[in-house]
Amino acid sequence: MKLNSYWLPILFFGTIGTAFGQQPNATNWCGTKGITPWLEYYRANRAILAAERGAGDTAWLYVPVTIQIVGNNSGTGHYPMEQAILSVCQMNEDFVQARIRYYLVPGDPVRYLNSTYWNDHEWEGGADMIESNRIPNRLNTFIVADPAGNCGYSWLDAIVMSKNCSGPGNRTWSHEAGHHFSLPHPFVGWEGFTWNYAQPAPTTIGDAPWGRPVERVDGSNCYDAGDYFCDTRPDYLNYRWSCDGAGESFVLQHDPNNVSFRSDGTLIMGYSSDACGAVFTPEQIDAMRSNLQSNAPGGYAEYLQVNEPGVEIDDAAFVNLASPIDSQTIQFNNIALHWDPVPNATFYTVEIFLFNNLTPRLYYETVYNATSVTVTKGIPNNRVMYWRVRAYNEWDLCQPAGIQQLGIFKTKNFSATNDLESSVTSELTPNPVRSGAVAKLLLSSDHSMEALLTITDASGRECQRQAVTVSYGENILDIPTEGLQSGLYIVSLQNEKGAIVKRLAVTN
Repeated sequence: MKLNSYWLPILFFGTIGTAFGQQPNATNWCGTKGITPWLEYYRANRAILAAERGAGDTAWLYVPVTIQIVGNNSGTGHYPMEQAILSVCQMNEDFVQARIRYYLVPGDPVRYLNSTYWNDHEWEGGADMIESNRIPNRLNTFIVADPAGNCGYSWLDAIVMSKNCSGPGNRTWSHEAGHHFSLPHPFVGWEGFTWNYAQPAPTTIGDAPWGRPVERVDGSNCYDAGDYFCDTRPDYLNYRWSCDGAGESFVLQHDPNNVSFRSDGTLIMGYSSDACGAVFTPEQIDAMRSNLQSNAPGGYAEYLQVNEPGVEIDDAAFVNLASPIDSQTIQFNNIALHWDPVPNATFYTVEIFLFNNLTPRLYYETVYNATSVTVTKGIPNNRVMYWRVRAYNEWDLCQPAGIQQLGIFKTKNFSATNDLESSVTSELTPNPVRSGAVAKLLLSSDHSMEALLTITDASGRECQRQAVTVSYGENILDIPTEGLQSGLYIVSLQNEKGAIVKRLAVTN
């Protein structure tokens, strides 16, 4: 795990939050130094700020977020939107105790950036990325492949996250958001130092000439040392560590008075593993809420644009699948999936599975303000497949999976062998046809069979669907056009033998 300082090289022209965690390619554990200027201001005015907010400062605070997912110059390598949504969901769960909730900005929840320079950047690239793309009055969250060798860092009104340190169960986003709202590490001052923890700690730690006072177990200097909070115990561990059964560090440390203690592994702002960290303390919460309501330099009162949550989705909401369902046979590399809209939903995650126990997941995609996707690769031929859709919106990112409808379809390569065309001749007339009139599909078949007749528009949306029986000899199938707007449509007759596809032009 690697963190970086509030004060980076001069290219940043300002204060910077810390970076948390270590991804596989990280080379440094930490570069964090000091306390944010706003926290120094808070420390000097803690009582005044508390009085200004009042004893009833328990209302929910709502933070607008736009996620900016960075890929390479070629437009590849973007972090999946589904995982980004789940990362914000995890952050919301961690911040329930603080009564702070993050929501995606309606109409502008997610942006995509294509720049290899930004996607795998050093500090200069990170500065350029943030300055070029940050949006005022909201928490900008950038997701990249490698943020200067870190799991993440915080600067101005942005946090930058690594793909490898995101997703459910990973608290890096919550840790960085804590930095964003002024919180330091509980071991602040120890970054970059190697120490024999069997020995008493020095009275000060850090750069000459003064250093920072080292926090003592008896709490005598807790508001002047360490992270400036008395309800976080001393912590000198500046590396990633696992906790014991009591949620504490295995390493026994000694304060300047030679009093032994173990670090608290439950603190989200510490360096304990994700399985340990779970809480912000009351004093940390008080500081974050004060920062979020502050108009002083380094405060983020401009985020508070609403004082009540937006419309949510019913927890029992059910996504009704439109097609394909009921074991319909479709072209394996051109699968059009359609579902009905869910009230208040704007995001839909579509999944395709090989088995009905929802494993393995062969395809998933999250779409915004759309009720269809077309899958052109990654799905095997000649298999029975299963699919479902889950719904979210900008305010409701932690929707329970629940029991969703499971659609079934079969895949086939109709273009490889099309026995249907060899046994049935066809003609579509009249073509073009006036909207509201009935077109006719004339068929001559050498044997009787069952088939599925569908009509889809140019965007792939299924407009009509019916099961038909084709008899030996001549057949006439009506193609009603009532309700169809002018444009081009695909009329398809298909079964296990293959497909007959005709283009139909509908005019006014």
